[in-house]
This record gives sequence, structure tokens and C-alpha cells, in this order.
Amino acid sequence: MRIVGNVLAVACCAVVLGGCSGNPEPKVATTPAKAVALAGPQVDTTPLRYKHYDFAPAKTPEELAAADYIQVTAIGTVEKFLEGPTYITEPNNSPYPRVYMVVKVDKAFKGAVKHGSAIQENRLYIEFDRGPINTLDGKTPLIPMSDFEKGIPAGTRVAVFATNAPKISKQLVNTERTAPVKTFSPHPQGLMFEDPGRAGNRRMVPGLIEYGQLPPVWQNIPNLDELAARMSTVND
Repeated sequence: MRIVGNVLAVACCAVVLGGCSGNPEPKVATTPAKAVALAGPQVDTTPLRYKHYDFAPAKTPEELAAADYIQVTAIGTVEKFLEGPTYITEPNNSPYPRVYMVVKVDKAFKGAVKHGSAIQENRLYIEFDRGPINTLDGKTPLIPMSDFEKGIPAGTRVAVFATNAPKISKQLVNTERTAPVKTFSPHPQGLMFEDPGRAGNRRMVPGLIEYGQLPPVWQNIPNLDELAARMSTVND
């Protein structure tokens, strides 16, 4: 133990002496909390992940884009979230609120011609379930709009593989919140955000499923630009 201690002491002295030679650059102390903040993600998709999806994963982006049920593929940036209307469903007149993610489209691939009227002023309306309802009053959504806005900030880059939005009910309230154009819903595997991270390290973040549920090919796509290149091979 004495020999090991002496070796460590010599090594430590060497590091100290090496650092003292010349004019050392000043070092800024970084607390653990600050380190986490610098490296942590900017995108938090928790508000979108309140339920489990049962689906057969597409091995590649090209395979998913080519599927018949995929109507539109596009890349762009999240502009904002908007409250959608609330549908009334059976049994017991249960409320089914919706939320829209407005995407400012940079490039539409598949469906750009067929569904061009739905991309109004380069905006695409992506429709989601608003989430669970408070059981105390039977109508208030448990997930506030601020959670969507904070978790996925405006300006976040996104890739969308979209299907037709589901037909829920003919009875709805808050009709003034209905989108001005045809809306779409993302495939469980078809919503990918690019998280730059506060340290500037870009990474892909699935919106509706866990990262580990992605097939290996998807996990090896480093950023949205490469994903977009693969999406572009399937178009109108």
C-alpha cells in the first residue's frame, strides 16, 4: 500500500507541475447541475408518450415512406401547438380532446402533389390525442398545453410520416378550434425530432415511441438531414 501511495503521489505531482509550466489558461468551474444542463436534451416528448402503440416496425425509412397508408412525408420545424376540438364519443358521452402540432414545412416528399391543398402556406397540421382526462370532472385534460410547448419548443426540426387523421365522432364541441385544412396523424414510428442538445450535439428523438423500439437502421441515422435524404427517395 505504501508503494502504491508513493506512485500516486508522484503522478499527482507530475500533473500539478505540468499544469504550472508556462501561462496556464484559466478554468471555469462547472457544477454537476450545470454540466447536466449543458449536455441535457432540449426536446422532451413525454407529453406525447402517454400510451403504448402496437405496430409492426418498418426496417428502414424508405419502407415506411412507401407504405400505402402513409399519405404525406415531410420535414420542417415545429411552429406551435394549438388546442383542437373535443369530440364526444360513446359510451357515456366521453370527451376526446385533440391537439394540433403546426409544422412549417421545408420540404414535402410523398403526397406533396396529392395533398398539396392540406399544406397551406407551407403549414402542415399534425393531429394528436390530447391525452387522459381528469376523472374528477370528466372533461379537463391532464396534460396542459404548456407541457407540449415547453417539451417541444418552437423551431425544433421534425420529420413526419403521416397517415389520415382518424374519424372519431360526428359530435364535437369547440368547433372554432377545428384546423382550417385537412389534418394528418403520425405513424407511431413516423415522428422524429432532431434535438440539438444544449451542447450542440444533434441526435434523433422519436416522438411517440422509445428510442430502443426503433430498428437498427433507424438508430444509426445521426440527424434529420440524413433522414430527409432517405425520405426523398419516395415521392409523388
